[in-house]
Amino acid sequence: MRELLRVVPCVALERMIFTVTDDEGGTAVVFVAWVEFGDGEAARRFKELEDVHGTGDITPLAGALVQVKDVPFTAHNYDSDVVDGVTVVIAEAENVVGGFTAEYLDDIAEIAVGTPRP
Repeated sequence: MRELLRVVPCVALERMIFTVTDDEGGTAVVFVAWVEFGDGEAARRFKELEDVHGTGDITPLAGALVQVKDVPFTAHNYDSDVVDGVTVVIAEAENVVGGFTAEYLDDIAEIAVGTPRP
């Protein structure tokens, strides 16, 4: 990932972290990043590499910002999309408290990709 960003640098990066809870007291933390590039080809290349687990990632914000312990993001509960042709949106979700299933966390990430850019 670092090598790609050295060759094809992004022009903007915005990140957000928030929590979601269920009725049983479970909490998940969600990280969303918007990585904007100068053209669609660069965005496509970045997304293609980002979607391969283990190739690198955008560093999530600290959990302390939303008053939860820092949770290691594994990128197993992940989704991404290209919006406006040049921006890659990345979303990851992890359990903080409770037992959200991997499938449920995947669903959270899928929905979080649609979060409006700040």
